Amino acid sequence: MISMVEKIKTLLSWEAPERVFKKRNKEFWTTILSVALLVSIILFFAKEYFLIAAIFALIFLFYVLSTNPPQMMKYKITNQGIFWGKAKYEWGTLWRFWFQEKEGQVILNIDTRLAFPKRLILLLGNQNKKKVRQILEDFIPYEKVGPDFIEKSTRWLAKTF
Repeated sequence: MISMVEKIKTLLSWEAPERVFKKRNKEFWTTILSVALLVSIILFFAKEYFLIAAIFALIFLFYVLSTNPPQMMKYKITNQGIFWGKAKYEWGTLWRFWFQEKEGQVILNIDTRLAFPKRLILLLGNQNKKKVRQILEDFIPYEKVGPDFIEKSTRWLAKTF
């Protein structure tokens, strides 16, 4: 018996930055370092040296991501799945999708059934949100997901400080 392999048909493709980017000013970094220093002093007396190192490692990572603009990435929705650069995610591994806005950019979130990554986060760039939704609804359900505990905690911390 001859098996028929379905040809890959591109339904939509676009280029957009690989992540959301916001340049931070000197005042922001001064505030972050001041808070980190105060927390580090408290942790020093509690003899939590590894936690101090972890805090400064995270600040360094955040600094690097905030000062280096993201590269442009090619995204493609096909009849077989979603291509993100060289990675391919087949429809069977994708669960649901929804949109959100962050820093003035529309973001397409797609939850997966994989252990890693659990969620794909794709920037739409200049793509029409309605067109993307129309195409994706043929393969996976649109389901807006509310913020989880970590997202709520992060928002609360951002508002507080």
